[in-house]
Amino acid sequence: MDALDLEILSLIQNDARVAHASVGMKLGLTAPAVHARIKRLEREGTIRGYLTSINPEAVKQTLLAFVRVTNNSTGNDETAFEEFISGEPNILECHIVSGEDTHLLKIRTDSPSSLRDLLARLREFPGVARSVTSISLCTVKESGGPPLPRLLRRPDQMRGRKLDDIEEPPETVDSGD
Repeated sequence: MDALDLEILSLIQNDARVAHASVGMKLGLTAPAVHARIKRLEREGTIRGYLTSINPEAVKQTLLAFVRVTNNSTGNDETAFEEFISGEPNILECHIVSGEDTHLLKIRTDSPSSLRDLLARLREFPGVARSVTSISLCTVKESGGPPLPRLLRRPDQMRGRKLDDIEEPPETVDSGD
């Protein structure tokens, strides 16, 4: 991946429907060149897919909770637990974490009672010793992907440059003057 690929990713990360011609104009590339780079990034697995950001209120999935789970199971019990997690549509994310707990879940449901039912099903698994639930009161920031470095380079300076060869610009600090 070179710096132009990274710039393309930064331009399409939050709007995958942006026209290739528009991306190309910003980077000094043709629309077919942008298209070819995006297709290559898809083949290489850098771009894993495209998602539609849906307003949770529109589909009545307004309760957002984060659940810490301590699961002491092993073998088949652990596999069954993780298969349940993977197949449950209300569990948006699952992370195996370090520390006191073993899993961190991001869950979205339509009501406290549906959350309670889902938590009861989670607690039925052998080895689940405890769960701690935090309900989100509001979302301040929700991002669709990993942060990408800001290169702030002219397109003609980026051609053929690998990411490891390019230093990020220093962050400026407002001195308050």
